[in-house]
Amino acid sequence: MIFGCVQPIEFDVPPAESLVIVEGYISDQDEEYTVTISRAIPLSADSLKQPPVENATVRLYDDENNIEDFQEVSPGVYKTGGAIQGQVGKSYHIRIELEDGTIYESEPDLMKPVGNVEEIRYEFEARTEEQNFVNARKDVFNVYIDSDAGPGFGNYVRWRFKGTYRIVTNPELKVEVLPWSDLPRPIPRDCSGFRIAGHPSGSGYILVQERDCTCCECFVTQYEKAPQLSDDLLIADKQFNNVKVGEVAINNITFYDKYLVEVEQMSMTQTAFEFFKLIRIQKTEASNIFQPPSGELIGNVFPVNSDDRVLGLFWATATSKKTRFIQKSDIPYQLTPTETIPESCTVFFDHSTTVQPESWN
Repeated sequence: MIFGCVQPIEFDVPPAESLVIVEGYISDQDEEYTVTISRAIPLSADSLKQPPVENATVRLYDDENNIEDFQEVSPGVYKTGGAIQGQVGKSYHIRIELEDGTIYESEPDLMKPVGNVEEIRYEFEARTEEQNFVNARKDVFNVYIDSDAGPGFGNYVRWRFKGTYRIVTNPELKVEVLPWSDLPRPIPRDCSGFRIAGHPSGSGYILVQERDCTCCECFVTQYEKAPQLSDDLLIADKQFNNVKVGEVAINNITFYDKYLVEVEQMSMTQTAFEFFKLIRIQKTEASNIFQPPSGELIGNVFPVNSDDRVLGLFWATATSKKTRFIQKSDIPYQLTPTETIPESCTVFFDHSTTVQPESWN
């Protein structure tokens, strides 16, 4: 009764199959269209980064026999140059040929019309979360939209939520502690514009600024955790009303300044809708032991001259976009000042850039 006897079960696990993953879409916007090609990794892999598939030939076709080649701009990332722009009512597909001659094609996907996001609203919600036996504040702004369902009937819609905030850091204050010394030694980032100089007294260091900082101010983008779809929503008079599309965490980082909310409404065919629906189930219900199996993801990309497995979706979408700012003054209390971050903002924050978004002002 005191000692339990555990009998290990040993069995051989077959190696992971090589699975090509294709992601991309074409829209009715005047922009570069992107296709990314990578390979799946086994669960035992040391890294979560999917190895890119390089040097592939990728072509875009429409239903009028127009063709445009994608160019590889970085490993596994292919972009168009603007020769073809998506139009509502037309169908599009891609053809991929790998270096070894393996060919994949997507089924033609029809670009359906889309309605407009008419209003973005947000509401404050007070939340708490236990941290170290203390209830910490985890308040949020819930973001809702009203939108037009678009022309026709039985339209499938995806709403893509994106948020952007501004932050300022102090990379000139970066330090390191050497093993043989208890005193921190300044190692300012080169992009800070500062350098170390000897103190005039002859003892210690001082920081001297030689040029402007190029990594102190960043705009950080936050993306949705799972696709937002219209499958279980009621439509009144061809309107989607009071649809929650996202949350914005309230803290002294996200609201160092103001917060930019961007919502895209995207049309889709049933094939694309079912694909994203399964992705949403896998992302949101993975920790629920009572969730029934969601099923295998099936896209619209298939092998042409081999039996190799491929998973992917290339879909066509018309989009409409609306933005709105949430101001720091909308928070019903005063935030504590932001702590000093002694690092380049592009290094410290994921999905950050020093380039200001066009819609920031």
